[in-house]
Amino acid sequence: MMKKSIFLLCFSCLALLEATEPFPYLQSFSKPPSLMQTESPLIINNCALAKVNGKVISLLDVVKKMDLFLYEFDPSLKLSNAEKPQFYMSRWEETLEDMICSELALLEAQQKELKVSDGQVREELEKRFGPYIMENLEKVPLKYEEARQLIRKELLLQQMMWHKVHAKVLQTVTPQIVKQTYQEYLKKNPPVTQWNYRVFSIRGTDKKVCQEIANNAYLLLTKEGKSLENVKEKLKENHPEIRITLSDLLSKEAHSISKQHLEAIQNLSKASYSKPISQYSRFDKRPVFRLFYLESLKEQSPEDFEGMHDKLKNQLLNYFLEKEKKLYYKTLKKKYHLEETGGRFPLPKEYQPFFYYP
Repeated sequence: MMKKSIFLLCFSCLALLEATEPFPYLQSFSKPPSLMQTESPLIINNCALAKVNGKVISLLDVVKKMDLFLYEFDPSLKLSNAEKPQFYMSRWEETLEDMICSELALLEAQQKELKVSDGQVREELEKRFGPYIMENLEKVPLKYEEARQLIRKELLLQQMMWHKVHAKVLQTVTPQIVKQTYQEYLKKNPPVTQWNYRVFSIRGTDKKVCQEIANNAYLLLTKEGKSLENVKEKLKENHPEIRITLSDLLSKEAHSISKQHLEAIQNLSKASYSKPISQYSRFDKRPVFRLFYLESLKEQSPEDFEGMHDKLKNQLLNYFLEKEKKLYYKTLKKKYHLEETGGRFPLPKEYQPFFYYP
């Protein structure tokens, strides 16, 4: 459950701004907590942040919006006062910008005389907050009338965004665009082959002896059908002076396999051994005899169009939605002469919106 309001925790200090005219930087600090408090309060350094269409947006308004976001994300999520500043700091400026742009879009909705019925508001309230509306509103916290007005604005905003943004995007993301995007996906994700193989290595000071051991190993593996582990142990027992190793199963794509290894395995068939190959160690540059066992090849092809269709379409919708939304908001700011300030009031460089003293 969401924790009680930061207004309740800091009730002795937080004053809600009710200005109708622009006003300068204004602070609202909480007093020290009483001895009975079990948690230190979160301090909100409240001030007017912006003014759009005669409406002043304060930091407390932004906090309410962020608290509602938390509730809708997970009603059971409960952040402590120590955790909230990090969440608020990461989102308050983005939330403010959304609120400014929303007010501009609502101004457009008002001019177009768009309407939302009381029944629509009531239905959305029940959808958001369930049958126990009043109880759940206390967790945000919001008063009932505040919630009604907020829902009404959001429904109006949805209508405007449908006409100005969503409808255009749906016309843009055509089946042809999705197919074209899939072709681009195929170019970036060509089929790949995964090689699963093991390496049997023989090292020693006498190259001739090592070669004989390697030949013997090949016969034991191919003619007598011995396992790699069995051959390794038998040869180590008979030739303790020779270093004989067997790698774990290596699973790699061609681009990550060394040139020596790839040349040795690329012509092998599944479950077959290469003849002994004389190579040089990459570590000490000394000669080493190797046998390669190709266990299997796994072809990894890109997902087919049918399987990728919905994913690609959603990615395209999200991309063009964000693009069109930014363009629409930019147009609104230009129309209402907010290109430079964005409707925001200047804040002192040292301004810190949130404080928490453990």
